[in-house]
Amino acid sequence: MLDHDIDGRPLADPSLPLGGYCRISDTDLADIRRALKEGRITEEEAAELEMKAILKQQDDLRWLGRKHNREVVFYVDHNLSAFKRNVSRPDFKRGLRDLKAVRIAGMLSYDIDRFARQPRDLEKAIDIYEDSKYRLIFDTMSGQNFDLSTADGRFSARLFVSIANKASSDTSRRIIRDNKWKAAKGKYHGGTLAYGWDVNDREKIDARAAKLVNEIIDGHLAGDKVATCMTYLHENGAVNPNTDKPFTWAGTKTLIFRARNFGIRIYKGQPQLDDDGNYVMGDWEPLVVTPTGEPDLAKFELLQAIQSGAVEPGEKTTVKYFLSRIVRCGRCMFPMAGKPVWIRGKKSDTFAYNCNKQHPDQCGAMGITGPRVDQLIKDLIFGMVEKASKERSILEAVAPVPWEKEAEFNDVLEQIRELKALWEARQVRAASFVTALDDLESRRDTLKAERAMSMVPPAIKALSPELLKKGWDGIPLERQRLIVREILTAVVVHPSNGGKGGSFDPTRVEPVFR
Repeated sequence: MLDHDIDGRPLADPSLPLGGYCRISDTDLADIRRALKEGRITEEEAAELEMKAILKQQDDLRWLGRKHNREVVFYVDHNLSAFKRNVSRPDFKRGLRDLKAVRIAGMLSYDIDRFARQPRDLEKAIDIYEDSKYRLIFDTMSGQNFDLSTADGRFSARLFVSIANKASSDTSRRIIRDNKWKAAKGKYHGGTLAYGWDVNDREKIDARAAKLVNEIIDGHLAGDKVATCMTYLHENGAVNPNTDKPFTWAGTKTLIFRARNFGIRIYKGQPQLDDDGNYVMGDWEPLVVTPTGEPDLAKFELLQAIQSGAVEPGEKTTVKYFLSRIVRCGRCMFPMAGKPVWIRGKKSDTFAYNCNKQHPDQCGAMGITGPRVDQLIKDLIFGMVEKASKERSILEAVAPVPWEKEAEFNDVLEQIRELKALWEARQVRAASFVTALDDLESRRDTLKAERAMSMVPPAIKALSPELLKKGWDGIPLERQRLIVREILTAVVVHPSNGGKGGSFDPTRVEPVFR
């Protein structure tokens, strides 16, 4: 006597359909993806092959449903493995929920390993079949007894799913071993299309794309934010070859930091090292190279340091205004921040630098129009760069000319130190100290400004060619601020003599040179 002959539970309502679970097999899916990677078929052809396999299963399951005199509703999981434990199959879960709620009278599948390749997934279904007050149907096209409502069927299903799981595990182990061997040898292992290389020959460089990759890497190292690099890619028409869409922020970040740019082979996200501790180099042409044509590994390691947080590529904070927190209040000496100006309850197009009371010692009573201050400082720095350029001090490697007032400047500094020492020893009256110190500091600041105008700071040497070529508007804000910070310690804004509402007074703005 068969198990279902002694099962006293009734079948579910005859009007209920059966659920047909469809999924392309792991082997067929791997074959299609391999053909796609090797270029034997296009993405459209791969999608068509996958859909044909699903439609064929649906035809077979409709025939199987007719054997049980029931309609079939389908649950389809496209491109999802039943073996991988971290893969969620939404329609598989939905089918089990409907089965448990008896919205369907049972499940059909092309074979048991299409339904489950992990024993835990099979056990979830078995629990429903055992606990239901109805005798639910389970059938496949294989002809084997996998009826989960019977002990014999459950035994066969568990046995075959365990065998299928072992076969998938063996295949996975072989693939992992093969990929690891390829990584150690620096061999290309396939994968998605890599921007910067020819889509038809992944070992050869696409010159235009390679130039853009190098530019955003150099920009990020110079201080550009990832968002700025992303905008640069958009403006130059760069498209992600895997999505045919512009690069996202995350895609741009990956593009900047990927080891492949430098010809380095990675495995599971980590650069591979040989027995001597050197990078394993891939069998493709690197994008980022030194003037001699070698992979620029020093630049790669700097990017690694930035990615790990050991080095910052620029400022941590996001800023919108040229001199935010570089400008300082002349009353309390706290940094001032740029803020939009509101007029009659509406945000205007202009902005101001304000001393905001965020600290007990902060006055919160200083403000100045932002655009005029920005332009004043930009003109000052650009004038210094232009003057230095005309003197050929940044365009040619010439020996720096000593500043003619260096001795006078050092003498003023020494006088200030001596005066302060006398004050601390209480050997000078307060009135005399204040008057003398004011005169000396005024002379010191004047000499500082003259020295800055006559000497070329390191920042100008490094960045001025780009500034002269592109102008302020052609340089990202992050890099503009780097230039300012290398030349100026701060920009002090002094109180206005005329109260509020007066015209802009440039004498209130004092650049403090390094």
